[in-house]
Amino acid sequence: MKSALENRLPYLLFQVKGGLFAVGAEIVREIMRMPPVTGIPNAPQEVRGVINLRGKVIRTIDLRVTLGLTPLKAELEALCQLLREREQDHRNWLAELEACVSEHRPFGMARDPHKCKFGLWYDRFKTEDSLLGMTLPSMDKPHKIIHATADEALRRAESGDSAGALALIAARRSTELAALVKLLEESRRILAEGQREVAVVVCRGEDRLAFSADLVVAVERIPQEDVEPMPAALPRRNGSTAWQIGKRLKTAQTVLILREDFFFPAGAVN
Repeated sequence: MKSALENRLPYLLFQVKGGLFAVGAEIVREIMRMPPVTGIPNAPQEVRGVINLRGKVIRTIDLRVTLGLTPLKAELEALCQLLREREQDHRNWLAELEACVSEHRPFGMARDPHKCKFGLWYDRFKTEDSLLGMTLPSMDKPHKIIHATADEALRRAESGDSAGALALIAARRSTELAALVKLLEESRRILAEGQREVAVVVCRGEDRLAFSADLVVAVERIPQEDVEPMPAALPRRNGSTAWQIGKRLKTAQTVLILREDFFFPAGAVN
């Protein structure tokens, strides 16, 4: 009769785009920071290429692409581009405010810091990167001060103090906008240097395959009674039962379990 410990299967838990996944620890051979990958011409989109592991060539798949998700590199590049655009937005915002004061015309851009494109993004964006998480809150104060400039500058202009209004805008450009730009630049640097994907090498017999993961979480045991087949209504890879659903023992968090035949489908040519 199996003991309670033996009835809990060990799994390697890892994250991909915030989702929690697992693979049976018995097929995991190595975990490392993703080494340089050599691309293969005309390979399927999910095949990133091959890595050289102590003289052995191992094919490597981008698990995000396999799961139908955006590749990490493309996601980070898109986020960096978004931050560049939001930086330019605020340069343009102050320039338009300055022009409106000089030309005595209405200012029509967003004054509420929560209503501009940056504010809408900032209020809902979450990150698990600790460095980025420390940088983001520092943007809130200068961003709000920049937007508050409109009310004060227009009030001065309406009272006949256009010079004072323009001086205020110039001061905001050299202080709060400069501070916000610096923080946005720092965020882009963190994102560029934070591409630290993990390579997990799994095996079936003599066959080896490496897949990418955003972060390795833990090695844990999941009771067999907490592992269920993927519902029939959901898609299955290559028609096999390559997916299962588990539940973490301590937190009851749902885990998507990738079985061996997810990586090594029956009948596949390797």
